[in-house]
Amino acid sequence: MKTGGFVLIALGAAYLYGGVDLAPHQEFVEEPVAVLDTLPAPPSAYGIPLAGFCVDRANVKPGNTFSTLLAPLGITAAAIDSLVRLAAPVFDITRMRAGHPLAFIFPDGSHQRPAYFVYEADPVDHVVFDLRPPYAVRIEKRPVHTVEKSLTVEVSGALWNDLVDAGATPALAAELSKIFAWTVDFYRIQKGDRFTMVYAQKEVDHEPYGSPVLLGVRYAGTGTQEAFLFDTADSQGGYYDAAGNSLKKAFLQAPLNYTRISSGFSLRRFHPVQKRMKAHLGTDYAAPYGTPIVSVGDGVVERAGYTGGNGNYVKIRHNRTYQTQYLHMRKILVKQGQVVKQGQVIGEVGSTGLATGPHVCYRFWKNGRQVDPRKEVLPSADPLAPEDLPAFTNVRDDLLARMDAAEQQAEQGAVASF
Repeated sequence: MKTGGFVLIALGAAYLYGGVDLAPHQEFVEEPVAVLDTLPAPPSAYGIPLAGFCVDRANVKPGNTFSTLLAPLGITAAAIDSLVRLAAPVFDITRMRAGHPLAFIFPDGSHQRPAYFVYEADPVDHVVFDLRPPYAVRIEKRPVHTVEKSLTVEVSGALWNDLVDAGATPALAAELSKIFAWTVDFYRIQKGDRFTMVYAQKEVDHEPYGSPVLLGVRYAGTGTQEAFLFDTADSQGGYYDAAGNSLKKAFLQAPLNYTRISSGFSLRRFHPVQKRMKAHLGTDYAAPYGTPIVSVGDGVVERAGYTGGNGNYVKIRHNRTYQTQYLHMRKILVKQGQVVKQGQVIGEVGSTGLATGPHVCYRFWKNGRQVDPRKEVLPSADPLAPEDLPAFTNVRDDLLARMDAAEQQAEQGAVASF
């Protein structure tokens, strides 16, 4: 996944996850995101016919190594060395991690020496060690199935909690924020707004595996917005509205995963440091120290440096019409003249310059004049080509019918599976 795509997933997610505590000098902590590759797996328990065997299951404990797990069960040092060498082409035994499941498979009636040792690298991949001479090591895979589901959620508080209560996963909430990153400000969602979704989810043993793929979404708030996933013949696919217009905009709604807007665009504001009224031609987004700041669009770094008022700052020229600026950074991560992409990290939240706490002051220029980007109608990516519209219409109509059905089933508290 490209860096830009990964950051887009995070934009808007602070609302979904219920907010962030802004205690003094709290550091941003990036949460690991697992990227999982799924492949078909043979329908067997570890690929071993278990008739005549019994299985002892456990988890890897801190400090366990391949040798300390097997040596107490009568596996010699020479055998362990052979297994390590046999495993090298398919699995590095130093990558065994605490907490992962493992299994010892013994012949019935004997718990002296196991015939097999199995390490579960992830929910799909299992490393099977045959402990009987001449020894062997192979990878087995559990079967992965894709199911399509739909659900509808009425916002009652934090959207993330509402989604989980309706049967969704945190990954689905992240995908939702990714799709609407250009068009929906998740901090303006109101109680009673509704999201309806049709999505595909890979499963292993009926448990979610990997990230879901949203096929169609309807957001009903003060107005209605819809998104439909469609793959064209010459692209990797994208999301479009009902008329075939791309949801992708030239600029993101915000330059970071923020906690709150601490000060908006204003021609007359009382400055908290200078203690006087003056214009505030930017939007202040409060967030913990170290939170990544991203470029809202493609462009070239025009300036990157420090001034007494701005602190550490970056200014980006996107084209002849638009420029953006990001102030009060703790750390600058780009250089003047550098080409940047939408969603690329350019710095970290700080409180340098005239600032009373950790935030980024985001400024937006249009034709050389500072404007409020939250009130601007921003340009979109290209719409679908006319030759793609008939196929898109079929996809759209099918998803609309399924979302309508989900809303009807929601009255009975049901989640539809197709």
